Amino acid sequence: MLFINIIVPIFIIIGCGWGLSRYFDVEQAPLTTSSLYLFAPALVLSALLKHPINSDHALGVLLFMIVYMAIMLLLAKVTCRIASIDESSKPAFTLTTAMMNIGNFGLPLSYFAFGEQGTPIAVLVFVLFNLPIGSLAIVIAQGKEAKLTTAIINSGKIPIFHAVVIALIFNALQIELPLFLLRPLDLIGQVAVPLMLVILGIQISRTKWILPFKFMTAACTLRLVIAPIVAWATCHLLHIDGLYRDILILQTSTPSAVLPLLYALRFNTRPDLVASTIMVTTVLSGASLTVVLYLLPYLP
Repeated sequence: MLFINIIVPIFIIIGCGWGLSRYFDVEQAPLTTSSLYLFAPALVLSALLKHPINSDHALGVLLFMIVYMAIMLLLAKVTCRIASIDESSKPAFTLTTAMMNIGNFGLPLSYFAFGEQGTPIAVLVFVLFNLPIGSLAIVIAQGKEAKLTTAIINSGKIPIFHAVVIALIFNALQIELPLFLLRPLDLIGQVAVPLMLVILGIQISRTKWILPFKFMTAACTLRLVIAPIVAWATCHLLHIDGLYRDILILQTSTPSAVLPLLYALRFNTRPDLVASTIMVTTVLSGASLTVVLYLLPYLP
């Protein structure tokens, strides 16, 4: 029932986006802009205003993010060497294995798996992971010409972080948003979850298949099999348990992120490989995430 009740609804909505793009001339840019500048920030602001961030939990998530990302980047580098990934494809491999779809896929997945009680935690994980993922994606895709400080500044301009700052200020000053503002904010935020999946479906429909066996096997194994184990081990190391642990493991077990594709296209870092890996890991994640969901209650 885990597959039917949690995974299938996600792929139905992705399929709607795929079908919309295949049969109609849908412009993806306005949808992406709307999600980035309106719906996602509204979701973040609404969730954090209703469920203020616990500083201890936030610190735990932050430490998890640092350790997890460091391990995944190291594993990506080691795997490239073991699998003899050619030099031009190494950035694409790192982009698609170390960086997971914690937003478009992770937020809806957490909502379907844990309901409204998991949404604030999933939003916190999404926000804390978004800055390093965005910054590292730019650095990896750009290569030697990359400047980390510029990448961090550019990532910090994303409206989601403005929403976090506003929520922190309101919570610190104990300011309650009036009902006539909170209601539209809630409604706008509720659009974010299905819209993210529709955008992902549109992106998948426009991907051209390229399937180098060695690259794809290594990437899918690292992203969908090894990554959940790394997430569990990191939680165990940092003594993170309960709902926070389950959501951290689930969100970081998601398929390859879509955001790095934008930078791969911009800096011409094998965007064909990046796009294909995103598509393949997304399709295969239906099986891998079902296993993760089944095992979560039994993990020590």
